[in-house]
Amino acid sequence: MKAFIDTNVLIYWVDDSERADVVEQLLAQHAVISVQVLNEFANVLRRKRAMALPDVEALCSTLIDTCDVIDLSVRTHQTALTLMDRYSLSVYDANIVASAVLSDCAVLYTEDLQDGLNVKVPGPASSNALVIRNPFRV
Repeated sequence: MKAFIDTNVLIYWVDDSERADVVEQLLAQHAVISVQVLNEFANVLRRKRAMALPDVEALCSTLIDTCDVIDLSVRTHQTALTLMDRYSLSVYDANIVASAVLSDCAVLYTEDLQDGLNVKVPGPASSNALVIRNPFRV
């Protein structure tokens, strides 16, 4: 089962916590991220965590080697606009969801959206529904 990991979940990977262990388990599966997630991840580590750039680069390289990384495209943008309207999402959340849908992921792990929400894009964009899950919810 392919699973998309949002930045807000992935950022725990660099912590020394139980949540970091959960993220490690998610990364050990068939994990998918987008270039948007890589950019947000690098930005949070540099700006909010004040991590040195070589360390950020090393972590991003590990993610690139570990995960399927999805490029953003015009199709992603168009799908995101549909999702914004249908599910009342911000443009950034909609692009994350669109990337997950278009890469045929079964689940999107995030803390930002409604746990248990089923997302379906009309038309041939994806053959399966996407389920939103908070991986830290017990």
